[in-house]
Amino acid sequence: MQEDFLQYIWKYGLFPADRLFTPKGERVEILAPGQFNTDAGPDFLFSRIRIAGTVWVGHTEIHVKASDWFRHGHDKDPAYDTVILHVVYEADCEVTRPGGEVIPAVSLPVKPAYLDTYHGMLSTLSPVPCGAAWQKLEPLEVESWLVAMGVERMESKTTMISGRLAENKGGWEETLVQIIFRSFGFGINQEAFDRLGRSLPLQAIRYSLANPFRLEALLFGQSGMIPERKPDPYSKGLAAEFEFARRKYNLEPLMNPGWKFLRMRPANFPTVRLAQLATFLSGNPDRLGLVTRSAGRVSRGVFEHPVSSYWKIHYDFGKKWAAGYPGIGSDTVNLFSINAAIPFFACWANRQGDHTAREKWMESLEKMPPESNRITRIWTGYGFRVPNAFYSQAFLHLFTAYCQPRKCLSCRIGQALIQNPGGV
Repeated sequence: MQEDFLQYIWKYGLFPADRLFTPKGERVEILAPGQFNTDAGPDFLFSRIRIAGTVWVGHTEIHVKASDWFRHGHDKDPAYDTVILHVVYEADCEVTRPGGEVIPAVSLPVKPAYLDTYHGMLSTLSPVPCGAAWQKLEPLEVESWLVAMGVERMESKTTMISGRLAENKGGWEETLVQIIFRSFGFGINQEAFDRLGRSLPLQAIRYSLANPFRLEALLFGQSGMIPERKPDPYSKGLAAEFEFARRKYNLEPLMNPGWKFLRMRPANFPTVRLAQLATFLSGNPDRLGLVTRSAGRVSRGVFEHPVSSYWKIHYDFGKKWAAGYPGIGSDTVNLFSINAAIPFFACWANRQGDHTAREKWMESLEKMPPESNRITRIWTGYGFRVPNAFYSQAFLHLFTAYCQPRKCLSCRIGQALIQNPGGV
C-alpha cells in the first residue's frame, strides 16, 4: 500500500462512506474531504467532518499505518495540532495531541480491485503503464486529457520564459536571444547552448551582428571550442578576434561547457550548430518581430542565409565534410518553431494582454507536422494517432510528466482506469 494511493482514494471518495467508524464505534461522515495540500503540512486542509453528530472543521492527515504519525515527526510539529481526523489503512496505534487528547481516526476501506489495478500499472515494464487499455475509455475523455496535456506543456515552457524575462529585468530581446541559443542545442547540447547564451551580454552580440566573422569569433571563443593548436588561418583569426572581444566586454569563456560530439552525425555537431546560429542571428536582425508577427511559426526562409565559407567545407576545426554541407532540414526548422519561437510568442502575447493568444499558438502548432521521435513512436505503437505538432507536444508531456514517473493517480486516463478495474 502506498500513501499517495490512499490520498487519491480519499480525494475522490472512492470508498464506501457508510463504513467509516472510529475505534470507539462512532460514525464518521465526510461533509467535505478538504483541499489537497501540495506544500508542507497536513494532506488535506479545511475538511468538514461529522463525528457522532458533531461537526468538526480542520485538517485531515493520511498514513498507511497510524504509527507513521510518529515516524514522520508530526507529534513534534505544531502544524499538525489542528488535525481533526487521522485516516489510515492500518490502525496499529493511537495518536494524541500534545495535551493528550486522542485524534479521531478511521481505517479507510479500499476496494481490492482498485489497488490491484494501480499496482499493475506501477509494476509493468511497459513505458506507458496503462498500455492500450485507454482504448476502452470514451474517446472524448481521452481527447480532453490530451488537449490539457498540450496546454500544460506550453504553460510549463512559458513559465520558464517568464522566469528568464524576470532575470533579464523585462528585456524581451535579451530573453529571446537566450531562448534562441538554447534551442540551437536541439536536445543533446541544449544546456550547453543555454549556458553560452546566458554568458554573453546582449551588447556584445549586437556589436558583432554586422560582421559575421566577428560574431563567429564571439560564439566560438566564448564556447571554448577554438582549439589550442590552431589547424588553419581561420581558427587563428577567430582566436585573435575573440581576444579583442574578451577584453572589450570582460568576458570569461565557459569552463567545462560539456559539449557533446559522440554518437552524433556531423550535421548535428555543436560546431555546425554554432555556425548556423551565427548566420541566423546576423541574417535576422528583427528577431522579435520575426517571432511575434507570425505567432511563432517561422518560415524556412529565415534559415536560408548561407553559413560562412569555412563551415561550408568543415564540420569541425580542421575536419572537412565528405559529401558537402547538408544545410538545415525542414525538421530542424519545425523544432525551432515548436521549442523556441511559439513558446516565446505565447509568453509575449499573454503579457501584452492578447486574449486570443492561446488560440493563436495552438493554431500554429496544429498547422505543423508532428514530431517523430522515440516517444511519439511509443504512443503510435499503442494505437494513438498523432496528427500534428500540438498532439506530439501533448504526448511528449504526458510521457515525461506522468507516465515515466508513474504518476498515474494524477492522470485522468489512469484515474479512469483505476475506477474501472475491468479496463486494464
